[in-house]
Amino acid sequence: MNYYEILGVNEKASQDDIKKAYKKLAMKHHPDRGGDNKKFQEISQAYDTLSDPNKRSQYDAELNGTNPFINIRSGSGFPNFEDIFGFHFGHGFAQQRAPRNRDLTIRMNVTFKQSYLGAQMIAKYRTPSGKNKEVTIDIPAGIQSGQTIRHPSLGDDSYSNFPPGDLNVQIMVENDPEWMRRNDDLCKIIQINSFEAILGCTKEIKCLDGTVMPIKIRAGVNSGTEFSSKGRGFTNLSSGRSGNLIVVVEVITPTINDQTILKQIENINAQLNSLS
Repeated sequence: MNYYEILGVNEKASQDDIKKAYKKLAMKHHPDRGGDNKKFQEISQAYDTLSDPNKRSQYDAELNGTNPFINIRSGSGFPNFEDIFGFHFGHGFAQQRAPRNRDLTIRMNVTFKQSYLGAQMIAKYRTPSGKNKEVTIDIPAGIQSGQTIRHPSLGDDSYSNFPPGDLNVQIMVENDPEWMRRNDDLCKIIQINSFEAILGCTKEIKCLDGTVMPIKIRAGVNSGTEFSSKGRGFTNLSSGRSGNLIVVVEVITPTINDQTILKQIENINAQLNSLS
């Protein structure tokens, strides 16, 4: 799938353009509004990649066929000697690396909640030499889709005279129907009706860590308004700092068929108009 086409932007789109396109599509296709969950997940996945400069750069390279990343699989035939050992010839002895077996890359799916809280999982894989192996993977809280966890010396061991390669576990984070990730922020859309927007209200949301947090929504709020709780987002693996929890308010107009109520609303609306 082409993430740019999913968001309806071109490959030179700015981060601001990508954010605006995402917010518009997310509001339209969110399952809470009766949207298609699969389409919403595609939109979220596209934004998760294109909003992060490093992930976008890697995706652009893959899209244009310039990404040097190779996913090694067993049974692929006898590979190039340099590919097996990472041993380069023709550049002088000073530039040669010690020969060793090649690295392996496997993928592991984790849930959105596991990427937020962290988890411990078992990965099973088969080496090119035919050995079945398993390893415990410590998933750090805050990991993003596409990031890799390296396990030294757990890769290919086909050539016993040389050290084994490494095992690279590429993490793929599944989308969640209720939550979204925006850089290091944890985001959720909550719906209120027009009267709650006029009067103000308090809503409770159940967070991914199991806690319940009240959100006090002020009177006169507009659809699209964001409320933020500092430090309750994702942990940044590089800095150790946490993003924010962002709640986006979506105002829904209720359908009313009761003529008595409609007449009362008309009277209230007329009074409001007379005040302006």
